[in-house]
Amino acid sequence: MIKAAIDIGTNSCRLLIADVDSEQKDLHREAQVTRLGKDVDRTKTIAPVSMKKTITVLKEYIKIASEHKAQNIFIGATSAARDAKNIEIFREKAKDETGLNINVLSSEQEAQLSFAGALGCLKKTTVEEPNIVVLDIGGGSTELSMGSASEQKPVLSFSKDIGSVRLTELFVKHDPPLEGELEKAAAYISEAYQDEINKIKARGSFRLIGTAGTVTTLAAINLQLRKYDADKVHCSKLSLEEAEKIFEVLKKLTTSERKNIEVIQPGRADVIVMGSLILKTLTKLLSAQDLIVSETDILDGLLTFY
Repeated sequence: MIKAAIDIGTNSCRLLIADVDSEQKDLHREAQVTRLGKDVDRTKTIAPVSMKKTITVLKEYIKIASEHKAQNIFIGATSAARDAKNIEIFREKAKDETGLNINVLSSEQEAQLSFAGALGCLKKTTVEEPNIVVLDIGGGSTELSMGSASEQKPVLSFSKDIGSVRLTELFVKHDPPLEGELEKAAAYISEAYQDEINKIKARGSFRLIGTAGTVTTLAAINLQLRKYDADKVHCSKLSLEEAEKIFEVLKKLTTSERKNIEVIQPGRADVIVMGSLILKTLTKLLSAQDLIVSETDILDGLLTFY
């Protein structure tokens, strides 16, 4: 059976098509930056241009899925969709133009699906710790979930409206950002997550897995890839020290200079500094020295459960 999943995030819209008859066999993965969540934190509405761009990409993805003879296509939308007061207008426009429904996922669903999807990297990696913690950094929100490696469902899951796009719009007024802007953002992240991280650490040792675009992009930079290679990124390790070194370089570059780094998508160049700040801040608060980088994520979770 061939299934397709589409994840409409705050920053990007992504597609996964896979044969799921027995063990999942990926047929096609793709991501395009559509920035559905542009200014949603401030206006609480999705802009018409963002709707149009996202629906255009949805139609492309549905065509690709049809070419692969996908028998089921599930579309899930996350943080920006949850916050937008005009989400029903977007859903109606998308239904009219694509014939498919957009399902707005709750923050709990997003965390659980990210956890289940990220466990896919354990097929190539052995972990000794009894628990797994998954860190999923999105454009509009960031999820932390904890559970055992043997189960698909986390025992703890937390989602906060802290993402690379949202924090960039909230704190960054200069290009490159000022040190004071970064310090305020770091304090904001730490304060927001401290109680939740204490609950995670109280449950004992764990292995940290990082997923989504910020994490995979930093991994590609760390591996010194000239062209993005998902196979090399998947299951690689990224230490806190390496992440901090990359952050120190990126924060001093302008957006146009970051666009010259080939493994950074042009639509991610303006928000990668805040994404990196979230990664290093939460990794440090978790007292983790490194993390496993997973290419499998919420899309794989959607295929599993829908």
